[in-house]
Amino acid sequence: MTTKDKILVYGAGGVQGGAVASKLLKEGHAVHTIVRNSDKAAQLQEQGITAFVGDLTDASSLTPAHHGVNKVFLVLPVDYDLERNRQFIRNTVDAAKKANVKLLVFNTSGFFTDDVTGVAAYDIKRELIAYVKQSGIPTIILQPTFYMENFLIPGVVDNQTLAYPVPADSAVAWISMEDAAAYSVYALNHPELAGKTLPIVGPEALTGNQLAEQFSATLNRKIQFYSLPVGAFEEALSPILGKETAKGLADSYKWLGLNSHFQILPKPDQVSDELRSATPGTPLQEWVKQAVQNGFFAL
Repeated sequence: MTTKDKILVYGAGGVQGGAVASKLLKEGHAVHTIVRNSDKAAQLQEQGITAFVGDLTDASSLTPAHHGVNKVFLVLPVDYDLERNRQFIRNTVDAAKKANVKLLVFNTSGFFTDDVTGVAAYDIKRELIAYVKQSGIPTIILQPTFYMENFLIPGVVDNQTLAYPVPADSAVAWISMEDAAAYSVYALNHPELAGKTLPIVGPEALTGNQLAEQFSATLNRKIQFYSLPVGAFEEALSPILGKETAKGLADSYKWLGLNSHFQILPKPDQVSDELRSATPGTPLQEWVKQAVQNGFFAL
């Protein structure tokens, strides 16, 4: 297979970036990435990814990974320290500009708004987008809603309950990380979309009660939806993700719960026909079936 582009994929050692890197390799692209230690670099090299050891806080360490690269896929770590993120933003965007890359695709990893909210999760994304735009790099911004993989967080789905901090009657278009990766690869292959912000969501918007109905049908047992208080969600996440990350996530859900902000999340009908045709997305029941096959849920 003839190599097409040389693309730097941030986060190729993780779930999101790893899915993007895998799809790009299958298409014949050369993939670079940046990891924090040589052991991880060696693992990725075995997968056909050219891995460089670097750190987002060290601008000079990002330069070697950009050699010969003409496109960049950017996804940032889950981190809610605003100053640290500003450093991530400056270093990654400046390195791409210095390398004269032809396209940057940025997955925001969640909803964002142009409004100043005082919520770190949103204000970080707003600042990054503003910095990218002023850099002059042709950019496509991808805006997902919530990932279906959130249902795998311990305690979210148990034998009889699906507990999540969204209103029972608010319809949300969940998306799988695999589908988000498909959107990302589509964007990387379509530089003519530069300048656009693309909502990337699944093919169906489901209320909390509809989520429970579909889980019930697939798992062959009665599942009821429980609109989990945000404070309880934060408390449950703290031992898993750490207090700072749990608070950052919780604050974003609190803001969404104010003044019916859930209603402004991207919807399936906002995805263009062309993009939906190329990336149809995975219905929730199909995703749950796959999760069962992978041992995440028991029948």
